[in-house]
Amino acid sequence: DDKSLYTGTHSDGKSLRERTESRKSTAINAILTPDGEEATPALLKKVFGGDLRQAFGDYCDKEDSMDNKYFTKLAKDCGFIGGGVKEQDCDLAFAKVKDKEARRIGYTQFLQGLVVLATKRGMSLEEVRERVSSSQGPILTGTVAEKNKFHDDKS
Repeated sequence: DDKSLYTGTHSDGKSLRERTESRKSTAINAILTPDGEEATPALLKKVFGGDLRQAFGDYCDKEDSMDNKYFTKLAKDCGFIGGGVKEQDCDLAFAKVKDKEARRIGYTQFLQGLVVLATKRGMSLEEVRERVSSSQGPILTGTVAEKNKFHDDKS
């Protein structure tokens, strides 16, 4: 290692101090809207209001917080899966907005997760609000057993 060749700059020509200062303007894990704005609680309240609280409650499974299973279920039911968004992207969005040690998210984190999915899908926040607010709750599907002559015959 020849220290005389070290210039103290990176490949973009900026020093480490300049690069660090430019990153301080946005938070490290800042969640950005599709328009490039930071998704602050005030912005989320302005865009979504309380419109999605009913849908959030429907998917919470009798609690005041939502887990990853129901967040992904909501994304499927509202049509966010597809168009470049996979179930794994829902998992990543959930992991990005939840607290470090938590397994569940609250309402504000839920809204931030929707912003992450909207950004990934390229949707406007108004379209996200419309889709989620028109949700009728979890869509439950199951299998129906085929007819079985030995079981179904009651004679």
